[in-house]
Amino acid sequence: MSTNYSGAGKLPVNVVIIGGGFGGLETALSLKNLLPSTVRITLVDRGEYHSFIPSIHEVVSGAVRARDIQIPLALILGLAGIEFVCDEVLSLDAKSKKVLASSGVLDYDYVVVSSGAENNFYGVQGAETFSHRFRSPEDAERIHSDLGSLLTDRKRVCSVVIAGGGTEGVEVAGEVLDLIRGRGYGPDLNAGKLTLTLIHGQDNLLPGFPVKAQEFSREYLLRKGVTILTGNRIAEVRQDSVILDSGVRHDMSMLIWTGGIQPSRLIRELPLTKDPNGWLKVTDRLHSPDDESVYGVGDIISIYADDRPLSLTRLAYHAMDQALIASMNINSRLQGRRQVGYSPKDKPQLVSLGREMGIYAYKDRVLSGPWVVLLKKAVQAKHLMTYLTKPGFAPVTSRIPGQEFRHLLRILSPL
Repeated sequence: MSTNYSGAGKLPVNVVIIGGGFGGLETALSLKNLLPSTVRITLVDRGEYHSFIPSIHEVVSGAVRARDIQIPLALILGLAGIEFVCDEVLSLDAKSKKVLASSGVLDYDYVVVSSGAENNFYGVQGAETFSHRFRSPEDAERIHSDLGSLLTDRKRVCSVVIAGGGTEGVEVAGEVLDLIRGRGYGPDLNAGKLTLTLIHGQDNLLPGFPVKAQEFSREYLLRKGVTILTGNRIAEVRQDSVILDSGVRHDMSMLIWTGGIQPSRLIRELPLTKDPNGWLKVTDRLHSPDDESVYGVGDIISIYADDRPLSLTRLAYHAMDQALIASMNINSRLQGRRQVGYSPKDKPQLVSLGREMGIYAYKDRVLSGPWVVLLKKAVQAKHLMTYLTKPGFAPVTSRIPGQEFRHLLRILSPL
């Protein structure tokens, strides 16, 4: 018999949020500040932590530990008076307004779906079997551990391949370089006994960035010893090699896959309208056109305004902006007020190429230098501090257990 997380005495309004990433956590805390205390807010996520995903590449080199870029969801949500359910969501029954999780059922009046995406292997034979995924801190820890073990055999010729030359790909390349040189394997890289190859299907790295940023990233990584193959797609992955669509074979000791994302099974099976690529279709009010009680934010949505899709990169700051609009619109629905539309706002993008170099890109302006890496760390610290200083949420630090408080202080002192 399933458990009903709503309890025997159902409150007048239940809002359930699926996913504790940037969009989900921001939605939960924004709703808490907007809605009356009689509204019950529940966030469900299969993991115990909210992770600062833009920094997971640093786990690859060992510059940080996974735990250092994670916030315990139960702690942060509990202090805010939001219920947290650590469980995996299996499906959403929009008709009966129920979220079906592994261990029970959550009833809702409004649901916000922000469950994130998963790796897209594009049907490449062997890719899912022989690749190291790069989507979570745990994935990055596994790469760090396995790469370290691989490098310890100095007699072995080692070939590390990175699939994908977007932001994740170039950042992982920078961190792998730091690990190689930091452990004294630089001479092996220089001599060709150890190779690091980045394979990217498009002609330029960092697609969507200004040309100056694309050229700088390429030149910097080449100068540091990375082999870059652009305009090449991986057609097949074997245990010890990758085969390109041109038929060329490259030896491979480890393959790190950063080659794109796709909707998860939860999104694919939602009985609601999707866009041609399978992402949940929402209006610019961020609710499904089929069901105004289902909202979506973050990676899983495709936003349509006036029947046309918005051109929007899937970035953390967009997810947080969408979370605020979705929260405002749920509040407006409850109060019978007019909802507002979401309009994307451009913000600077920060890309690190290891601990010694980063790229700052805003519109057509591109800057570079070690200071960008420090700026990224400051953004990471600010992200956490924001949740500890929201109106009505402070002073929470006096109620944080000693061990967790010391952990938070360590995160907040990255510089």
